[in-house]
Amino acid sequence: MPLPLIPVVISALAAGGTLVPHAAGGLIVTSASGYVAGTYLSTATITALLVGGATALGAGAAVVSGFAATIIGSAGIFGTTIGASGVTGVLMSLGILASTPIWVPIAIAVMVVGASYGAFRYHKLRKKLLSTPEGVEAQFTETEAKVIEWLLRRFAKKEKRDDA
Repeated sequence: MPLPLIPVVISALAAGGTLVPHAAGGLIVTSASGYVAGTYLSTATITALLVGGATALGAGAAVVSGFAATIIGSAGIFGTTIGASGVTGVLMSLGILASTPIWVPIAIAVMVVGASYGAFRYHKLRKKLLSTPEGVEAQFTETEAKVIEWLLRRFAKKEKRDDA
């Protein structure tokens, strides 16, 4: 989904700029010297970017989470090797992994909370974009600007991998 001004915005972000809310609505990249010319993102552009990329993002997350669960496996019944599967089961069978370390469930809980918060922020932003009438600019918050900047940087990394 190549949008013509996205490369300009990504270049400005890579040069040290930050995406911020614009007084007229929409977002713009700012640097130490002020607004960067040619980097204004209207609500319509942001909507096209997020709504178009949402399907791929959701499908990718589902594939990765299912794949990771299959590979890692489970420790079995009450942490024993009975019913253990995947890499965890192999390591437990070999005696390398006696039990599940405490950091594993804590790390998983932190990842779930982080992913849930990110999904909540993304959902709120998407709902705001879709409810904004055509031709009207939405007023964004600093938090929403950071979410969109993160997504733009992520799309830029994805584009570089596809070009290589």
